[in-house]
Amino acid sequence: MRASILVAATVLVMGACLGEPEPGDFAAAESNLTAAQRRTRAGQIRDAASANGMTQGYLLAGIADAETNMSQCWSELTWACQGPTSPDCGGPVVAGAGDGPCPDMQGGLGMFQFDSGTYSQTLAAHGDGILTVAGNTAAAVEFVIAMVIRSAHISGVDTRDQAIAWLNAVRVGNGQWDAWITTVTHYYNGCAPGASCFASRYASYRDHTANVYNEMGASFWATATYGAAFSAQSFPYASDPFMLTAGTEMAGYLEMRNTGTETWHPGQTFLGTTEPRDNASPIQGSDWVSPNRAATIDHDVAPGATGRFNFSVRAPATAGEYDQFFNLVEEGVTWFSDSGGPIDHQIEIHLTSTPSATPACPTGIGAAWSCEGSDRVMCTAGMVMRAHCDHGCTAGACNPAPVTDVDGDGYGADDCDDMDPSVHPGATEVCGDHVDQDCSGSDLVCGADAGSFVGDGGIARADGSIGMTPRGGISSGGCSATPGRAGIGSLWAALAALAWIVRKRRR
Repeated sequence: MRASILVAATVLVMGACLGEPEPGDFAAAESNLTAAQRRTRAGQIRDAASANGMTQGYLLAGIADAETNMSQCWSELTWACQGPTSPDCGGPVVAGAGDGPCPDMQGGLGMFQFDSGTYSQTLAAHGDGILTVAGNTAAAVEFVIAMVIRSAHISGVDTRDQAIAWLNAVRVGNGQWDAWITTVTHYYNGCAPGASCFASRYASYRDHTANVYNEMGASFWATATYGAAFSAQSFPYASDPFMLTAGTEMAGYLEMRNTGTETWHPGQTFLGTTEPRDNASPIQGSDWVSPNRAATIDHDVAPGATGRFNFSVRAPATAGEYDQFFNLVEEGVTWFSDSGGPIDHQIEIHLTSTPSATPACPTGIGAAWSCEGSDRVMCTAGMVMRAHCDHGCTAGACNPAPVTDVDGDGYGADDCDDMDPSVHPGATEVCGDHVDQDCSGSDLVCGADAGSFVGDGGIARADGSIGMTPRGGISSGGCSATPGRAGIGSLWAALAALAWIVRKRRR
C-alpha cells in the first residue's frame, strides 16, 4: 500500500533549548523573503502540520517567524551565519550566531533553529533532513508534540493524540493561549518563567504567532472539514512484493489521522474504492461492508486523533497482479478530496494472486472412495487415486469375485476343496487318510480311537476327553520305579504320539 501523503518525520534528540539567541534577533533584521515567498513558506508549515493532524499550523509558523522570519536558506537572511549546504537552497542553510562567531559553527540550523552543539553534532543528532524545508518542518512538528506532552504548564496530556487534540484547541487569546506561549518560551527557547529573559521572549513568541496568523488570514490557516493523513498499516506497501494464494484472504488494517475539523464516526466514515471511485473491488474480502467499501472507522476519531480501518483482502481466482486504490469518504456527504485528487491514487494495495498451492480436485471426485465405471477413485490435496475393480465397483468398493462350483458337487463358497467332488460339507469322513472330506477342519482317527479326530490339541475322543495316543493303538502308561525318572514312559508315549499325528488337508 502506498501512502505518499505521509510526511517523513525526523527523530529528535535535542535539549530543551534550541539556541541561545533571543527570538526576534533574526526576525529583527530584514529578511529577503518577499510577501509571496512568506506565504508559500507559511503554507509549507501549515500543510506539514495538517499531515500530522494539527489544524492550527500558525502555532508552528509563529515559532519559525520568531526564530528566523521563516527563513530556511542563508540567501534569505544574509546577515546570519552560513550553515551546511542545503539541497533546497542551492547553497548554505541559515545558521545562528548566538553560540559564538560563525567560524565556530555552533549555531542552530534552519528556520526552526535546531541546535545540538556544532553543525556536525546537530546533523548527527537530527539527520541531514533538517537542511530541507520539509525536513526542518517535520522535525519541528515532532518536537512540538513531544514538548506539549512534557510541559509542566499543560495538564491532561500524556499521548501523541492527546497532544495534537490539545494543540488543535488553541486559538489566539483563548484559555489555552497563555499555556502555549509559556510552553514555547520555556521548552523551545529554554527560558523558564521567573527568569530575567522570560518576559521579553514570551512577548516575542506571542506577537510573532498572532502577527503571522493575521498576515495570512483565517481562511489561509483553515484546514479541510474532512481531511486525513496516513499513519500506519499492516499490509505490505505497494512497492513491496505482496503475494497471496488464489482464493485465500489476508486480514489487516490501515490507520489514518484526522486532519480535518469534524469527528469521524463508525457507520459514517468509510474507506472507499477509487480509480475509479466506487468500483467493485476485485480483491474484496469476506468482511467488506460492500464491494466498494472496505471498512468503516473503528471508533469515534476527533480532529488530530488516529483511527483504524480493519478489513481483509482476497486474492482473485485468476492469477495475476491487482491494484486497488482507496480514499476516505463521509458517506452521503463528501469524499476527503476532489475526484482524482492526491489521496485517490496514493493509498494503494498492490496484490499478486498466485496459483493455488493445492490444486483443486476434479468435479465429482471427493475425499471418499466412489465409483467411476469399473474403477474406484478418491481425491486428496488435488491428487486422484484410482484402483481398477476386476468384478466392477459398487458404492466405492470393488465387487467380490462371483461364487463358482468347479467340481460340480453342489457346494461353492463353503467347499473346502472345489477341485474334488468327494470333499464338501457333509461328505463321509475316511479315517487315517489325512484328508478332511467333510470340511470340519480335522481328519478322523482310525484304530483304538476310532470316532475321534486329529485336531490342534491332540486326539479328540468320542467321550469328549483329550488324549495323546497316536493312531495305531500304541500306548504307554504308568510311572517309572526309578527315582528321578518318574513319567519317562509317558513322555516317550507323548513324543511318539506327536510323531504320528498328521494334520493335512489336500489344498
